[in-house]
Amino acid sequence: MEIFNNENRGQVGIGTLIVFIAMVLVAAIAAGVLINTAGFLQTQAEDTGVESTEQVSNNLNVLSEIGTVGTDNESVSTVTLSVQRAPGAGDINLEDLTIQYIGTSGAENIVFGDGDATAGYTVDPITAENVDDSVLSANGDRYEITLDLNSMSGGTTYDSVAVLAEGDDAEMTITTASGSQRIVTLNVPDSLADKGDGDAVRL
Repeated sequence: MEIFNNENRGQVGIGTLIVFIAMVLVAAIAAGVLINTAGFLQTQAEDTGVESTEQVSNNLNVLSEIGTVGTDNESVSTVTLSVQRAPGAGDINLEDLTIQYIGTSGAENIVFGDGDATAGYTVDPITAENVDDSVLSANGDRYEITLDLNSMSGGTTYDSVAVLAEGDDAEMTITTASGSQRIVTLNVPDSLADKGDGDAVRL
């Protein structure tokens, strides 16, 4: 005949209570970790979504590509792009662009020259809400981006950039600060015989 006493029952109850409390603590810690992880992933996903949206939408529209004939009357020494912001784009600071130029003499990554054509591209307003900066902040803003190929080809920083001769092609990839890219192809006419120094040609 098996005999139970109150002392044995009390010990079993305390052991069960300890195990239960331990399980609750483990579950609470696990839940806290999951909540923190979910919050981190949500924040990361939101940041990634914003950056991806900006990379797609914050782009430029290139309205025209104009070349200026050099003193030799046989090549284009200056390239000027007329740009505006693309539909749906936010503010774009044109001083933060990176232009990868691929021409007949090689490739260069060109940055803003702060008014010095030999140090990089320059920016000038055509029409803008604020002509004192280089930011496309309204749909009606228009700016000119100019590359003086002749000055760059004679400089020390961009020594592989050269003027574009008759019939030459070049490609420019314009990358904004948010990572959006616009590819521009330049095509010099096969003949510049009817053009003089300083004349403009459409590329």
